[in-house]
Amino acid sequence: MAVPNPERELTRLRTLVGRGLPPVVLVTGAADFFRSEAMDLALAALPEDADIRTLAGEQDTDGAELDVLRGGSLFGEGAWLVVRRAEGWLKKHGAALAAVLPGLRPGCGAIVEATKLDRRTKAGKALAKGAAVFEFRALYTEPYDRTRSPLDAEMVDWLVQRARGVDLRLTREAALLLMHTVGTDPAECLAELQRLATRAGGEAGNKGSLGPDDLRGLLSCGFESTPFELADALLERDRQRTERSLEAMLQRGVRGRDGDRVDTGGVFPFVTSWLYQALARCYEGRFLLDRGVPLREVGGRVGVRAFADRFLQQVRLNPEPRLRRGLLLLHEAQRELRQSGESPGWVLRRFLLRYFAEDAA
Repeated sequence: MAVPNPERELTRLRTLVGRGLPPVVLVTGAADFFRSEAMDLALAALPEDADIRTLAGEQDTDGAELDVLRGGSLFGEGAWLVVRRAEGWLKKHGAALAAVLPGLRPGCGAIVEATKLDRRTKAGKALAKGAAVFEFRALYTEPYDRTRSPLDAEMVDWLVQRARGVDLRLTREAALLLMHTVGTDPAECLAELQRLATRAGGEAGNKGSLGPDDLRGLLSCGFESTPFELADALLERDRQRTERSLEAMLQRGVRGRDGDRVDTGGVFPFVTSWLYQALARCYEGRFLLDRGVPLREVGGRVGVRAFADRFLQQVRLNPEPRLRRGLLLLHEAQRELRQSGESPGWVLRRFLLRYFAEDAA
């Protein structure tokens, strides 16, 4: 079953705790921001006189903390166990927690936060059945149906709604611009909305919804980018977006495929490696197209399965000499870094200037 929109999950949790906090609440999912908001909601609903034991999941314990769930506290109406970052803790004590559930004493309970609940195990199935489970994924930054407008993305709608919470009214176009400028991290976007509300407060109060032009000069956050976005912008011949992507990586770093930040020294090889792959793949596709292979067959011949329509558009847009020149310039940039002693950022900026020189001519 598809994971619902995280705001819907927050609404479900808000409704549930309004009726009374369930004995066991599991907050799961990959979205740190929404897990944190869910934990704040759940913790705020704990009885004021409850005895609360908080535990970090990284702590190595023998499971004695589960004893608080078997009886009331000496100092309050009940006892609650709160475990954060509980992936390892659940792996070790999940079965014991599931065994405690049927015998929970009134006024006792647990709130457990983890990125994932393994429902394939016996303990995971028991917890999923006996606890109130909430799963929080990241907001979609593009419509699930790619034929729809980018304005229909979940993230755009979320920004419009959250802006109202700080007394701002944004058009969907302005929200999309904010997302492209600031990035897709909800915490950073929310902080920028709060800053924007301060800067544009008078303007926002005297006008209707703020549009993209109203945000000009007001947005301060840089956004994160990746070599994948840089390569797409380059092959779509969008110079402004390409330069913006590169500057974001040089200023804020790059995250690898696993989500971890790449060391500063690894940015240049990561960027150039992916650019080389993207240019070479597009070159191969254009080579086949120019020699009579039907466009609809080019993606399969090259081995492109994901985002095939985007790849074919890039093949159509880039003639073979342009792609060959891009590959040669990339080799020259790699050689230049080794021989000149210039900074990687300077070399990459120079590469883009040379690559787009023909467009400017």
